[in-house]
Amino acid sequence: MSDMDASVVIPARDEGSRLERTLDSLIAQTFDGRFEVIVVASGTRTLAVARAHPIVDRALIDDSRMGPGTARNRGAAAATGDILLFTDADTVVPPPWVRRHCRHYATPSVAGVGGPLRPLAGGPAHRVRFRLLSDWWYRISWPLGFVQQPGSNCSVRRSAFEAVDGFDESLSFLEDTDLSLRLCETGSVVYDSGCPVRTSVRRHEREGYLPLLLAYLVGYLEYALPGRSPMRDHFS
Repeated sequence: MSDMDASVVIPARDEGSRLERTLDSLIAQTFDGRFEVIVVASGTRTLAVARAHPIVDRALIDDSRMGPGTARNRGAAAATGDILLFTDADTVVPPPWVRRHCRHYATPSVAGVGGPLRPLAGGPAHRVRFRLLSDWWYRISWPLGFVQQPGSNCSVRRSAFEAVDGFDESLSFLEDTDLSLRLCETGSVVYDSGCPVRTSVRRHEREGYLPLLLAYLVGYLEYALPGRSPMRDHFS
């Protein structure tokens, strides 16, 4: 929406060359309104890239290195936009990305928006696995109430973000899912299947798809147990 201000927040830990590619993709945005870019960086090379890039409005030093949730909260605190968009420093967003997210907020009840992930590199096996795990899984789980905005492709209405106190910084894993479920208390969270981003497959290649899937399943089960996480209320 042309009358909205948006802020893009990028946590970046030791991501020099990858961050530059992410920032380059933001230059091509077709958004009619105003948007700013805030990078929360740790690592000398990463900070230098953020400070030198013309699209970046603010480059904050991440001294804590406590994880993406903490870095995103810090970036959000410095942001001025009505809509907060989050992506990662190893991710490339398409030209309509900001516009696609922001258009959903013309509906006052919308608190957040998420979209699918695609692999930045790799062959057909990566594409199929991403389609299953980072698109169709969301299409199935969201209508059932298990909303999971991926941290590299999500946005939040600022007022809703502040109402739920942002990301839970005590969580080092699934902090984006936790935020998504808490946002449902304030309004609707939309899945836009036509707004994908392309992200790195390095973690999948390093750890393997099956171990990652099992880790997420264990994480979901642990958070569902009483006393483990605010998410438990959404599993009861």
